[in-house]
Amino acid sequence: MDFILQPLMRSIDRAKILLGAKKPAHPHAPYTRDMRHLMDASFFDDPERFYFRPPRAEVQVLKEGRLRACLLQEISFRSPVETRWEENNTAYAYYLRPDVVRRLPVFLILHGWGRKSLQIELWRIGLRLARCGIESLFLAMPFHLRRAPPGSWSGEYMISGDVVRTAECFQQTVAEVRAILPWLREFSSAVGLFGMSLGGIIGHLAMTVERFDVGVTMLAGGNSAGVTWEGRMTRYVKADIERAGLSRPELEKIWAITNPTLLARHNQTKNLLMMAGKFDEIVLPKFTLELWDALGRPPLKWFPCAHYTSFFFLPRIVDEAARFFHEHAKG
Repeated sequence: MDFILQPLMRSIDRAKILLGAKKPAHPHAPYTRDMRHLMDASFFDDPERFYFRPPRAEVQVLKEGRLRACLLQEISFRSPVETRWEENNTAYAYYLRPDVVRRLPVFLILHGWGRKSLQIELWRIGLRLARCGIESLFLAMPFHLRRAPPGSWSGEYMISGDVVRTAECFQQTVAEVRAILPWLREFSSAVGLFGMSLGGIIGHLAMTVERFDVGVTMLAGGNSAGVTWEGRMTRYVKADIERAGLSRPELEKIWAITNPTLLARHNQTKNLLMMAGKFDEIVLPKFTLELWDALGRPPLKWFPCAHYTSFFFLPRIVDEAARFFHEHAKG
């Protein structure tokens, strides 16, 4: 069947990329050529030196409501990393819980790059997890959604030709994950991490400094530089990087601390499940396999899809994640 599905799934993905690709409003280039704060060799012996532990988040509940039979809270907290864009310095999350009294396990979920809304995540992932007895906390990543600076699209400033800011965004995301975890653990019997695409790449970095009960990633891999250089969705980013005078080997050195494969030996989350698309042209399978091998070859499930066409398999993917969580959750 692969000989039929591969061209079909890739054609759908390519059409989606062509129709939905967003060119940056203006070229992005590194805001500084002093990159020493990203390239300290000691980071690879101790990732905590880069992905530091911040103070516990002071969480504010902005809104409360319902989504079907679930309770939904919109929350915010001050990001532990300050940037010059004030709108990016507040982190936001959406906490979806089944309306029950007992403590339940929860997935902290990191979305993919460029998400304009988290409606699909809430409806197709959060509600399905709720039916499986699992809560969800969806964290909006830096420069996404209401964190995007005026005049930019959601996520434009997170992955761009400003390779310094991009690496700092990885650091900021992990810091925000670590800041919200103590609050989340108060309400939940177990905490897992579920990362999708870019969120999965960063999720693997978070797992080098935090022990989750389970870690589940989909459409993710190692080698952030390779994914950006070879992936179909990041061609504009590659062009900006080249215009800034950087080669791929230079990018791999600058972004080494954002490469989960290089940090895999520090992984603290032992219950891992990886899921990937056999025909993915955004996060190429070879980068998933590199990370899988570096992690000691944990369970890896392949779906007959590309990147965006994983949507057709989302119910199965979510059910696999829920089943894996329940098999390994403490509570």
